[in-house]
Amino acid sequence: MENISIIVPTYNELKNILPLVQRIHKTCQSAGLQEEIVIVDDDSPDGTAAYAEKLGGQYPIRVLLRKRRRGLSSAVVEGISFSSNDMVGVIDADLSHPPEIIPHLVELLKNNDIVVGSRYLHEGGVEKWTIIRKIVSGGATMLAYPLAAIHDPMSGYFFFHKSILKSKTLKPKGYKILLEIIVKSEAVRIVEYPYTFQNRMLGSSKLGSMQFVEYISQLIDLYLYVLARKIRAITF
Repeated sequence: MENISIIVPTYNELKNILPLVQRIHKTCQSAGLQEEIVIVDDDSPDGTAAYAEKLGGQYPIRVLLRKRRRGLSSAVVEGISFSSNDMVGVIDADLSHPPEIIPHLVELLKNNDIVVGSRYLHEGGVEKWTIIRKIVSGGATMLAYPLAAIHDPMSGYFFFHKSILKSKTLKPKGYKILLEIIVKSEAVRIVEYPYTFQNRMLGSSKLGSMQFVEYISQLIDLYLYVLARKIRAITF
């Protein structure tokens, strides 16, 4: 039986936690996986953390409550440190990522360093996005491609081995932590698995203009990081 940790960053996701946890648990049980669901909550005023704690009596849940700290990427990084297993996955709390493909991601991870749930493979897709959202997502993906030459470097749904980070220091910024993990880790084998991104049914989206600004800032930092690494390699 494989032991996996599944990190779920949350902020005001009270309505989504139960159906998400139920789907994750049912999927893992059916596949013979022993999951640890790590809820990393940014002190949600709607009581998400307290409710998740109560669910811990029925499901394998651990809750990390962050006070006076905000941000999806930083929540994932703290969740990585908090988790118990080497196999770690990240999934959104809003049910946009189907938990039912977790067994496929874990199976691929046995022979790879990172497995990315991809919207942009042939069998993947997005559900009812507006033209504007498709253009923004496509543009953001193109900007990231030189850093991570995969179809969906912007994905928020992925599994990886914690061991690829070793002593690397992550400096999370914005909401696309996968990019930083790929750039700074020692990952050699990265594969993708298709899925269809579904629109949020309950609650409200956290994306806005500030997230776009943070993304551009993150890209600048990562490009400078790669440049500095190349300079060091030439110098020494």
